Amino acid sequence: MHFWIWLALAGIFVVLEILTMSLIFASFAFAAMIGALAAALWIHSIAQWLGFAIAAVLTLAILRPFARKYLFAKNSGSQTGFDVLIGAKGICISEVTTEGGRIRLQNETWSARALDGSLESGQQVIVTSIDGAVALVVPVVPSENF
Repeated sequence: MHFWIWLALAGIFVVLEILTMSLIFASFAFAAMIGALAAALWIHSIAQWLGFAIAAVLTLAILRPFARKYLFAKNSGSQTGFDVLIGAKGICISEVTTEGGRIRLQNETWSARALDGSLESGQQVIVTSIDGAVALVVPVVPSENF
């Protein structure tokens, strides 16, 4: 096959990769470039296809998992949204029961529910989770110094 056919295939694979963002067509584009290199060096057509196949398999098996790990990472290391509030300390501004109540959390007033029992006004609490717009809280246990 002529090297320009391999280059055209690589271009088509790049366009498909841009449309799908799956990293599969990027592997094929890289493999097509290996085929183009082989064709430019006047290597036989069977060897070109063999180089294409080996490069495609290797990039799919070895490089794709690493690329997916870094390109599509779910956790960037910093918390955002409600995740920032998990573990945050607040103060009850009204009695908080399993049915409801109000707390002051990071200079905002939040609806809250105690996981068990009831908490008095002025008591410090820790947010364990967020359920919709309601903070689920437990009392802060004072640490004992020995």
